[in-house]
Amino acid sequence: MSRRDQFELIYNHHAPAVKAYVMRRAPAAVADDVVSDVFTVCWRRLQDVPEEPLPWLIGVASRVLQTHRRTEGRRDRLRERLTDAGTPAALEEPALLPAATLGGALAEMRESDRELLLLIAWDGLSPTEAAAVLGIAPVTVRVRLHRARNRLRLALLDAGTEGTPERPELSMEGSP
Repeated sequence: MSRRDQFELIYNHHAPAVKAYVMRRAPAAVADDVVSDVFTVCWRRLQDVPEEPLPWLIGVASRVLQTHRRTEGRRDRLRERLTDAGTPAALEEPALLPAATLGGALAEMRESDRELLLLIAWDGLSPTEAAAVLGIAPVTVRVRLHRARNRLRLALLDAGTEGTPERPELSMEGSP
């Protein structure tokens, strides 16, 4: 299989999942650019892409998003310094969902817990694949996942939510 055919196969099979991952974590206005950057890295490092590329691609997307956020932060700070007023514009706080909802409970969690739960539940990765994305050992992911699920369950119970979340992937029963 040629290099181009290999890349096209990876792109055609995994681009929708990568874009979905990015869309949940970034404004729609930048999603296409981030996905483009992810597949540019994929093309350049095609020899490094593992047999199951999705966790690797999501790991690349995570790092591209981090770079994008840092770049935007630097750009915002520069813009503030260059303004005549000299005072930074007030940043609007995003509206949080009511705490009684799953979204509200997730919004109140630590970023690392939320990211792990979302990789498993929304992106459909296994704990081993999530470990590859996060760059940590699978055993560590399983322990963190267990603890994150417990914290989410307690947050939902504290908020007065009956039962478990609708998504079975986030079920609190049993261990990962």
